[in-house]
Amino acid sequence: MTTSLTRIQVYVLTTLLLGLGVMGYAGYRIAADLQREITGYAAAHIADRINSLIARQQNAMEKFAARPDVAGALRRGRPQDLGRDEPELMALLPHALAARLLPVAGADGAGLDPACRNFVQHALAAENRTIAPEFHAAGALPEHYDLLHPVRDENGKPIGYVLGSFARKPLQELVERGLGNPREYLELQQANADETILAIATTGDRAAADTVEAVAVALADSRWTLLYWPRVTMPPFFAGARTFHFLLIVAAAAAMLALSMLLHVRARRAVRHDIVSLGRIFNDVRAGSVRVDYPMELRDFSSVFQYLRESGKRLAEEKTKLKDMGLIDHLSQLSNRRHFEMRLKELYDLARTHGPSSVLIMDVDHFKKVNDNHGHDAGDALITGFAAALRKTVRQSDVLARLGGDEFCIIYTYVPLEKAIALAERLRKQLPREIPLTKGIMHNVRWTGGLSTIGERDQKFDDVLWRADQAMIKAKEAGRNNTMSFDPANSQMPQKEIMRS
Repeated sequence: MTTSLTRIQVYVLTTLLLGLGVMGYAGYRIAADLQREITGYAAAHIADRINSLIARQQNAMEKFAARPDVAGALRRGRPQDLGRDEPELMALLPHALAARLLPVAGADGAGLDPACRNFVQHALAAENRTIAPEFHAAGALPEHYDLLHPVRDENGKPIGYVLGSFARKPLQELVERGLGNPREYLELQQANADETILAIATTGDRAAADTVEAVAVALADSRWTLLYWPRVTMPPFFAGARTFHFLLIVAAAAAMLALSMLLHVRARRAVRHDIVSLGRIFNDVRAGSVRVDYPMELRDFSSVFQYLRESGKRLAEEKTKLKDMGLIDHLSQLSNRRHFEMRLKELYDLARTHGPSSVLIMDVDHFKKVNDNHGHDAGDALITGFAAALRKTVRQSDVLARLGGDEFCIIYTYVPLEKAIALAERLRKQLPREIPLTKGIMHNVRWTGGLSTIGERDQKFDDVLWRADQAMIKAKEAGRNNTMSFDPANSQMPQKEIMRS
């Protein structure tokens, strides 16, 4: 599967935009969670202030209950003694609306309203502990809550109770001062014994309770719970400095996109330039003249260019050396017979360890007629054109040589006969149908081939060449323009036609 720089750029931009979207959503969620956490801290702070108020009231009642004269008045139980201490108790209790001393004998709530009587009876059932504050009025929202504290004798046995009624207003003020945003909502609730909920102090926008989940903080040692509904909806986007910030983000995104496109165009131009330079290296290597340097724009290709230039330079030097040694055919610029036989002997010696190699010998059909009809220059053009076509088609690992005249040969290195037959078929398909000669003459390319492989019973390195030549003779007798093979494993040469052009 192929791709392109443009597609890669689109993938990068899409990934970047998706990443920014995910980051924005994650930032929004983090901001919302942080806001809820801040709301939780604020609710806990308000609850601490309410607990502190109740604790001060309970401490005042506890100190008053520990006085000996209070215990004496409760033991006597006379109304005039009890009434004499109640104004002093009122002065000691912060925000008290009423205060009473109840002896154990009269602690059944006589003289109290039904709601207070139930509260006192509930306190008696709790025996020795301080009763939590409670709003116990029925019907409309009560304006006070009660606290009850036992008074004990020297043995710790309750002899009476201190009952205090406190105004609701201080609780309401604490709740109102704790609300930071009027669009939020705070509510102090009490869970009653009959499982109903009583709202005892509220402030803020009640609509907030219908949109988000509340942050709940239970007050210590009571049935009170403080509920805080934060306003988590985002404020108007285009308002105040947010409009400027949004435009700044849009401008930054546009600049990022423009810069990305500019880099994309430059990258495409640089890659195209370096590919052209790469093709120039291959052309120079083929021509045998490698330049000192090749211009490039991408530093990432420097090692590749350096390797190709050095390898091409060595290949050109070896080619020149072979030519100087007389191993290159002057006309076709292919290996000559001498070089061909040297390589064939090497492969014959390595056949037992590296596997057999196969040899394809080829003759250009009716080459003599080309020389007779169009002259030797046309014949030379046919040789060079056919050699160039073979050079483009034959693998780099194989040996390509001109043995003389119109006879060419290919050694398929370490390739058995069956695979060599497939390579010969592919070669016939890939070679051009026509080759230009002199004076605009086009010649239809026809060639006949014989193929064989190095056998285990070969006595000489050129036995395979003889078998390939015999197979080519049979191919010519069969009408030319085809290829036949000679399998050394058979006692007689098969007349197998591979392909006819």
